[in-house]
Amino acid sequence: MSAIKPRLRLIDLCGPGHLFNSRVPDNAARWVFESAAVADASTGNQLTILGNMPVLCSAGVATENGLGLLRELGFELDAELVTFTDAADRRDKLRQLAQRGLIFIDQHAQPEASLRPGGSWVDPALLSALNNKRNLSRWVPAALVPRREICALDALDRLKAAPGRFPLLLKAVTDSSCGSGKGVLLLRAASEVDAARAFFAACDSVIIEEYLDMARNLCVNFAVFADGRIEYLGAAQQIISDALRYLGNWLEPAGAEPAALIEAGIDIMRNAYRHGYRGFAGFDAAVGPDGGFHIYDLNFRFNGSTAPLLLYDSLAARLGLPVAKYGAWKYTGGFEDMMPRLRIAIERYQLIPFGMFDPSRCGVAYEPVPRISAMLFGSSREEVAEKERGVAALGFF
Repeated sequence: MSAIKPRLRLIDLCGPGHLFNSRVPDNAARWVFESAAVADASTGNQLTILGNMPVLCSAGVATENGLGLLRELGFELDAELVTFTDAADRRDKLRQLAQRGLIFIDQHAQPEASLRPGGSWVDPALLSALNNKRNLSRWVPAALVPRREICALDALDRLKAAPGRFPLLLKAVTDSSCGSGKGVLLLRAASEVDAARAFFAACDSVIIEEYLDMARNLCVNFAVFADGRIEYLGAAQQIISDALRYLGNWLEPAGAEPAALIEAGIDIMRNAYRHGYRGFAGFDAAVGPDGGFHIYDLNFRFNGSTAPLLLYDSLAARLGLPVAKYGAWKYTGGFEDMMPRLRIAIERYQLIPFGMFDPSRCGVAYEPVPRISAMLFGSSREEVAEKERGVAALGFF
């Protein structure tokens, strides 16, 4: 089977002498993942697009069967996998890797970053400043920012006196990472304010932001090289639940996104580079019915849609299918039982995994539910939906 070639790899941006560390620190996980198991599973989502460099990842994403299947499919797994089983083992491995003098590329700002002899590719303080929702207006032109304000948590009661403002969004203000909609609440009425204050109890303040009417919810992805070159990687339409949780993306042939949105994203990347940022980033944009848009969130790291976008062209050409849905699927049985069912899903429905997680390989009593990150291909969204029903019948949900 021919090799699956990502459009770009992390090693192409940074060069040798670097290490990729994608695991969110435990003190920041509240606003990113629903559980520690999902945080560990996510460390396998970029293995196919890193290139020849060390990566710290969960033992659950580095199983012989899982990696073997990825190689059979044509993925080039060149990374040196340094695995951990639990939090204590992860800290030990980080200390050992730091002694190798490698420059760390962190997906999330890490508390121990200042202790590394080799340093960090991106200053942790800059990483926090770029991703903190408080600072959106610092990086995005005012005309493209939704109406928003910062409000102290103990002052939220004033919303009860303004019923005409609803619906509106509340967003966590934190230097820790946010993701997957975990730090966002939709408030439909003043009666929900008290529950919102309890939800954001770990924050001193929150963002109050207008609720945008959008025809499309896009994540536009970019890369900036060490020498300052910027590359636009494409846009993926985000799939968001009624509770504003991120569920995946639709990927289709490029060209439907507004040209002005791409230009704005390049300008944001150029400014971030001047301040010292290198690497991948994805910007969330609400495109209105009239084609106008607002940029409402900045994610200076690999986004959920980044790996799918980098792999999409190669996979779509191989399969001859232009539409893909990216998402995470769980399986109803054990990991070894899942593998033959996954092969059926690949052959019958063109479900292409690029990350797999076996929780039994971890030194933590996780729920025994295997997970995969994958793209499901079809000729149309309707056909993908039909295939997804077939995948569900095999035990994936």
